[in-house]
Amino acid sequence: MIKRAVILSLAALVVRSTLGLAAPPAAKLVPDDLPGPQLEVPSHPAKVDLPAVPAFELPATEPGFHSPRELRVHGQPVLGSEIKVKGYVTWSYDCAAALAAGNPKATRAQILVSIDTNPALCEAPKFYLGDAKDTARDSSIWVVDVPRAPNKLERQRLPKDQINAWPAVPKITVGDHVVATGTWALQSPRGEHHSNGLLIYKAVERTPPTPPSTTATAPAAAVEPAIAVVTKIPLRKPVSDPVRNASVAKLNECNKAIAARQYDAGIAACDAATKAWDGNHLAWYAWASAHMAKGEWPQATAAVEHAVTLRPDLGMYQLYHGIALYEAERQRVREAQAAQEHKKPDEVTINPSALKLDAARDALLRATKLAPELWRAHYYLGRVYRDLDDARHAAEQFSLTVTTHPTYRFGYIALLELYRRWDYVDQALAIGLVGAANVAPAEAGDLWFEVGMAYDAKRADDQAIDAFTKALASKPDDASAKFQRGQIYVRKGDSANARRDLEDVVKSSDPRLAPAKQLATQLLSRLPATKR
Repeated sequence: MIKRAVILSLAALVVRSTLGLAAPPAAKLVPDDLPGPQLEVPSHPAKVDLPAVPAFELPATEPGFHSPRELRVHGQPVLGSEIKVKGYVTWSYDCAAALAAGNPKATRAQILVSIDTNPALCEAPKFYLGDAKDTARDSSIWVVDVPRAPNKLERQRLPKDQINAWPAVPKITVGDHVVATGTWALQSPRGEHHSNGLLIYKAVERTPPTPPSTTATAPAAAVEPAIAVVTKIPLRKPVSDPVRNASVAKLNECNKAIAARQYDAGIAACDAATKAWDGNHLAWYAWASAHMAKGEWPQATAAVEHAVTLRPDLGMYQLYHGIALYEAERQRVREAQAAQEHKKPDEVTINPSALKLDAARDALLRATKLAPELWRAHYYLGRVYRDLDDARHAAEQFSLTVTTHPTYRFGYIALLELYRRWDYVDQALAIGLVGAANVAPAEAGDLWFEVGMAYDAKRADDQAIDAFTKALASKPDDASAKFQRGQIYVRKGDSANARRDLEDVVKSSDPRLAPAKQLATQLLSRLPATKR
């Protein structure tokens, strides 16, 4: 995404030399006359109407307890803490049922023998908690690392004292109201992970439900800082024509190389341009762009900081500075977590509370004030606020993203995911329909998926099926869309179509779909047998 933007923004940037102009006297400072880069703005943006940004309020919870919805949408403040959660069990993993779905001809006795013989056939136990009995699984939280009963081999081989000390297996069923105790985290010791958080099991007990609170509170939103914004072109030392012309020639080489995706050659040419004339802020900007295209964020940050120092009044420099700072910080935290957890960086779920984002936020805010039409500045600023757990400001910035660039699908998706996470179904549906009508049809699959999720939450089954079918038209192998559509077919009693979709989900090799595959196998086990 950023790589393509870098190439497009620099491809047409050719700076003309200033032959024939005499340099001013050396002692006199002059206004900088080197033109800045073109703004990244759509040529003819369409007008879109979006719903008003909601208040992002949560029902008050009983002191000492948390609700599943509160944790799902605003759980960052308690990451790493042991907490108590009140809710209803909305789903529980059943290994025997899951295996039965994949082996319809096997009897239950045969399946139980297989489990005893090969315990690895079973996934790790888990269950989901929701705010109500009918809370959708997508709106429930995971409770993971749940104790299981010792298998046959363990009962035979382990000492009696170890068997007696075995953790108690919770006796709960779907629909029970419980208090679950555990640690709220992004990843569990057994490898379960979820970007919105999960509860690492410690204990659970059945409890009678308490009446829901009618009091609503909004999480405290961060106050945008009062930052200084330079709008006047600064003065600089004069530069001779030969020096300037030599630097500009190298800058043009740099831009040409970047447009051809020859980033190392571009970096070398921009380096030569800045060595010829350190005040060539366009060369520092292009140099940063080449590093950004390569994902080299610390190097990009160092280069673009020179451009910002020379011309703090240019929104594009503030934008690229903010992007580089944000991505460099995410990279730093990801690599630190990976080293701590002995994993590869791409296997880590970043803990947003570890991010230090003030500098990135401030640079992006300057960009939006200098050039409000910079949609990418609004998009990245929305991401910053989302990582800072400030949903309202994130929604405002994502809304500005799509109003300034109505064909940018990632802006719609970010806003949709935020609204759906907070259960603002009507707003999510409205955004999805606007997005699907404005982005290119080939890119609308993700938006139709989100529209389907919104219709599903409203139990508008036929509209949801139609939306998921449109999503699958652009991405035929999207197992997530098939999983959602298959569940609706189950609800409608359409066993044939449900079986078709859910069997495709079970066959998927995508590791991210492991929870969906468990649910799909359980649903398949409950469908009527196919007539031969």
